[in-house]
Amino acid sequence: MRLTKLQSGYVNFYNPATVNPYVAIAARGPWVITSHGAVLHDNGGYGMLGGGHGPDEIIEAMSQNWVMANVMTPSFSQQRLTDRLKKELGHSRGSCPFDRFICMNSGSEAVTVSLRISDANANTMTGPGGRYEGKTIKLVAIEQAFHGRTGRPAQISHSCKPNYDKNLASFRDRDNLYLVPPNDIEALRKVFSDAEANGEFIELMAIEPVQGEGNPGQCVERAFYDEARRLTLEHGSMLLVDSIQAGLRGQGCLSIVDYQGFQDCLAPDLETWSKAMNAGQYPLSVLGMNERASSLYVSGIYGNTMTTNPRALETAVAVLDRITPELRKNIRDKGVEFVDKLNILAEEFPEYITLVQGTGLLCSAELRPDVLPVVGFGAVEPWCRKRGLGVIHGGKNALRFTPHFAITSQEIDLIIGIVRESLIHFTS
Repeated sequence: MRLTKLQSGYVNFYNPATVNPYVAIAARGPWVITSHGAVLHDNGGYGMLGGGHGPDEIIEAMSQNWVMANVMTPSFSQQRLTDRLKKELGHSRGSCPFDRFICMNSGSEAVTVSLRISDANANTMTGPGGRYEGKTIKLVAIEQAFHGRTGRPAQISHSCKPNYDKNLASFRDRDNLYLVPPNDIEALRKVFSDAEANGEFIELMAIEPVQGEGNPGQCVERAFYDEARRLTLEHGSMLLVDSIQAGLRGQGCLSIVDYQGFQDCLAPDLETWSKAMNAGQYPLSVLGMNERASSLYVSGIYGNTMTTNPRALETAVAVLDRITPELRKNIRDKGVEFVDKLNILAEEFPEYITLVQGTGLLCSAELRPDVLPVVGFGAVEPWCRKRGLGVIHGGKNALRFTPHFAITSQEIDLIIGIVRESLIHFTS
C-alpha cells in the first residue's frame, strides 16, 4: 500500500518531501519498527520524545480513570502538579520565581495566552492615562525564532515569516515586529531606543533560551538576556522566555532560571513549556507567570475546554518525577559529546559541514546546500531515514538532532556513522 493512500483523507501540514518514507507500527525508547520490519533510531519527533517511545510510568499515569474536567472543577491533580513545578523551577537557586500557572493543550497556545496577558498590559499602558497613551504597539523577537503557528505566536516566528507573508492576507504589509540578531546587545538597545523615538510601545519581547527551529542549538547568552530583562522592565514591557523546545533538553532543567550561569538572573515575566512536560504522549503546555504577569489576567479574556484536566496534569507529574540528577547530567554530558563528535565530523568534511552548534541534546549540523540539500526527494534527510536514522531538518539547511534524554555514547556513534555515510554518498 502506498504511503500517500494512508494519508489521502488528510491535509498534511508538511512539504511532501519531508514526510517519513515508512509506516511506523511499533516503538520503544529511541527505536521505531516499520511495517516492513525496518528499524530506526528516532532523533526527530520535533523534540517532544525526550522520554522515548512508550515510557511505562507515563503511559501508566495517563491510563488511569481520571475524572475528566477542566480548571472549573478542583482536583488533587492540580495541587500535585503545582507542587512538582514549584520544586523544579528555581531548584538551583532555592525558590521558585513563578507565582501561578496556566495549562493549555499546545506550546503555541501557551504562547498565545502569554500574548493575551501582554495584550492586557498594553491596553493599560497605551489606554487613557497610560504611560504610552495612544502610542503604536510593537513586538520584539529574535531573528529565525519560532514561537508557534497560531495567530499572534506566528507573528513573532521569524523562521516562518516569508511563507506567511507570501500566502496570508492577514500578514500582508504587517509592520508590528522588531527583529534582533541573536545575542546582539547593541541591536537590542537600538530597537528599544528607536521605539521610544518613534512613539511606540513594545508590548512584549520573546526569547528562546535555545533556538529549536530556525537556528537549532543556538543558546542565549547571559549578558544579552540581562539586557533584555533590564530594557523590558524599564519600558514597562513583558519578557517571555519560550522554553517549549528547550525545556529539560537544553541543560537538564525546565527553566532558564536554572541554566548554568543564570541562577541569579532576574526571572522573566512569562515562561512556557510543553514538549518536555508531556513527553509527546498527551497534549499539554504550561505557562509560568511571575506575580506581575499573573495579576494582569482578567477573567474572560481567555478560556480553554481542556485546560488543567487531570489526565494531562498527571502525565506531567509522571514526567517530572522521572527527572533525576543522573538524567540531568546525561543530558548535559551527552550533549557536549554529541557536538564534539559532530565537530570531528566537520573536521573530516570541512567543505561540506558549514556549522555545528548545540546546547544539551538540541544540536544541529548545517550542510552545504548546493551539494548536500537536506530537504527534498532523494536529499540527505530521506536518505538518512531510509538507512535507519530518524532525523528532522532545521535551520537553513541543517540536520537537527533531538534524541531521547537517556541516549548513550554508542547511540551517538551510530548517529554520527550514518551521517558520515550520507556525506560520503552525496559527495563522491
